[in-house]
Amino acid sequence: MNSRLNSRRLLLLATVLIISTSGLAYELIAGTMATYLLGQSVTQFSFATGWFMAAMGFGSYLTRYIKENLFNILIDVQIVLAVVGGYSALIMFLAFAYTDTLYPFFLTLAFLIGTAVGFEIPVLLRIIGKYRVLSLAVSDVFTFDYIGALFASIAFPLFVLPYMGLIRSSMLFGIMNLSAAFIILSINRKEIKKTKEYALYFAAILLILGFIFSGFLTSWIEGVLYQDPVVTSKETKYQRIVITKWKDDTRLFLNGNLQFSSRDEARYHESLVHIPITYLKKAPETVVVLGGGDGLVIREVLKYPTLKKVILVELDQDMIQLFKEHPFLKKINDFSLSSRKLEIVYGDAFHWMKTLGEDIQFDLIISDLPDPNSYSLSKLYTVSFYLYIFKHLKSEGIFVTQATSATFSPGAFWCINNTIQFASKIRYGTAWKTLPYHTYVPSFGDWGFIMTSKEELNVAKNRKLSVQTRFLNDSLISGLFQFSKDILPVEDLPVNKMNDPVLVKLYSQSWHRWYQ
Repeated sequence: MNSRLNSRRLLLLATVLIISTSGLAYELIAGTMATYLLGQSVTQFSFATGWFMAAMGFGSYLTRYIKENLFNILIDVQIVLAVVGGYSALIMFLAFAYTDTLYPFFLTLAFLIGTAVGFEIPVLLRIIGKYRVLSLAVSDVFTFDYIGALFASIAFPLFVLPYMGLIRSSMLFGIMNLSAAFIILSINRKEIKKTKEYALYFAAILLILGFIFSGFLTSWIEGVLYQDPVVTSKETKYQRIVITKWKDDTRLFLNGNLQFSSRDEARYHESLVHIPITYLKKAPETVVVLGGGDGLVIREVLKYPTLKKVILVELDQDMIQLFKEHPFLKKINDFSLSSRKLEIVYGDAFHWMKTLGEDIQFDLIISDLPDPNSYSLSKLYTVSFYLYIFKHLKSEGIFVTQATSATFSPGAFWCINNTIQFASKIRYGTAWKTLPYHTYVPSFGDWGFIMTSKEELNVAKNRKLSVQTRFLNDSLISGLFQFSKDILPVEDLPVNKMNDPVLVKLYSQSWHRWYQ
């Protein structure tokens, strides 16, 4: 008899482990979805966590009204949680594709899932208390609860998301969640109504079908989200990569944000690379490119015969592999990622610059990093980051960075400009002169760049291109440094620091003003 009771207790503790694992996974999926679709990871995960925890408290409160039929009620809650949680990623994708706002769906799902998870643990505790002294039952339940949370926090980002994607991941955790209901059914089948058992089988079929067809569902939703046919997509540890193609127009999207169109990307990449090179006293021999895993900046840098070595620092190895091996993508970058002059470093640009040897310096450092729409990206536009860059720039070298849109986000653009000047003043005692410039890229509008050097950079001097280009010509260069009245420098903007990332707020406010 005792062994049977102990077996039941262990099975119930297994359900606690499963419930806590899937529960935290749903929270991580909701936060990741909101970050992918809306940006600002800290904000989205804060909302997801806070709303989820509050809902758990509400669910725990509701259990005081449950006096009997604990097993039947627990089965009901498990079914609802498994189906809602399992389909949560799909629901959020559909909401984003077909409605103007995601937040009502995001918060509703977080509240429903949190309430169900918060409801389950106290009920399980009461059931397990029948087989164990209360103090030990409480200890057992919370031990397994926290172990499950640890398991989810490790497994989701490292093993589940990169290989399954968001929709299939949520279906997997829904199936896992439902397995806890089947364990409960096996423990006390006599007390559980037959209709509950049928509902369990129906929910299992729904989730298994969702898991099997998740690839199709993902392709269908991406077909709705993107104007052109999706030719390839990949979920990596860091982002979702989507490539679309229509006739001669190939486009790259990272987490839903357009990165380039093959029809006009030369306007951006030629401006980023060749403008600063015309200001160097001699053509570059050593170049560093931070970001730019698509190889398009590298393509432009490799046009200079004097080049001895170019280092590409890219966080996402899958991005490099895709643009190095995909049949038509590698043609867009002219097979630049296979060049013998190229050294690829996989890692965070901030950490790489920080740990680089003291005596290593370069003629040109190019920052082609994503926009500062999150706190993790904002660090790549801080005083600290620019100090590391200046340390590895030769005395006659030039640093250039993409700096968002001067038209759509002037506050962010001029904040980056001020931050670069402030960093140079800290290192050298006097602020370096910066040369902001911009160019029009039809696929995503007017785009800005900022370059600087210890050497005086003079706009008035005529600059001559020494390589073949698709967009730039000599007469066009000087005009790129002219700004209209409505995007002239913004006065009294703060600088962006690690402990005070004002750039994220400036960036989001500016874009919100245009598009909300």
